[in-house]
Amino acid sequence: MFQIINNTDAVITDSLTALIYGEPGIGKTSLSFTTNNPLLLDFDGGVQRACYRQTTVRIEKWEDIIELQKSTELKQLSPKTFIIDTAGSMLDNYLANYVKTIDPKNMRRGGELSLQGYGAMKDAFYQFRNWAKSLKCNLIFIAHTTTQEEGDNTKFIPKVTGGSYDILRQTCDLVGYMYSNKNKRVLDFNPADNHIGKNCAEFDILEIPVYTDSSFQSYFQNLIDLTLNKMNNLNERQTALVRELEDYEKSLTPLEGTEQLNAELEIIRKITERNVSLQKFALLEKHANKIGHTFNKKDKVFACTK
Repeated sequence: MFQIINNTDAVITDSLTALIYGEPGIGKTSLSFTTNNPLLLDFDGGVQRACYRQTTVRIEKWEDIIELQKSTELKQLSPKTFIIDTAGSMLDNYLANYVKTIDPKNMRRGGELSLQGYGAMKDAFYQFRNWAKSLKCNLIFIAHTTTQEEGDNTKFIPKVTGGSYDILRQTCDLVGYMYSNKNKRVLDFNPADNHIGKNCAEFDILEIPVYTDSSFQSYFQNLIDLTLNKMNNLNERQTALVRELEDYEKSLTPLEGTEQLNAELEIIRKITERNVSLQKFALLEKHANKIGHTFNKKDKVFACTK
């Protein structure tokens, strides 16, 4: 059943998907453990190297994930965060091999995924993501880093192959590059010339506390909460703004002359929120045109054209 969401309907987000990538040993998995009730899905067999280790499920094949989803053990654990370590292994090995077994058309003669196979892998990936979202769980994907040459520039990107990389990048709300800077670990969600990023929360470059610091224990969960608050506040503000603009457009109906139009223009110029001022000006100009006035760009006032 499809759902229509009007421009005045609030869209509340209660979970998100994040990707953290960086060099092996930088502490990506340990950082992801600082979330609410995390459950690590270990596709690489490397959880023993993580500090602050939490509950982990070792994955041997993708069918283990399908079995886990139906299990009573998962209900008992009641996770709030799923950590995928690593995203590259999950997509390029486990999930790719799974779709090859369910339909021979998903594989080319050389053993690589066919175009249909990539479509099947994408569908299976989104089924997994949607299942996690239905449980209101956050998803954190961990990836190693590799380099990509773009002209004279070398860019650090997650170590995930072509089609899998596109699937992962598109689905994430946050994409952060974790690296060492002056012997301190930092996390940067901002896109840059030398690495990719996605930063809907508008974080600055973040210095990660050391493991022994009390602030580390819930560090990434705090980032998740701040991001969700930002996303939901934007949705609420957008909904309120749509209604405000609808009411504003109706309020312009009584304005009939040049003097009244320019008086309203002065009010708009005092609005500090640029997005609001621009949209209200557009509505005022639309009304002015209806009653035979245009905006004189040179004098920056409305003038009668009759």
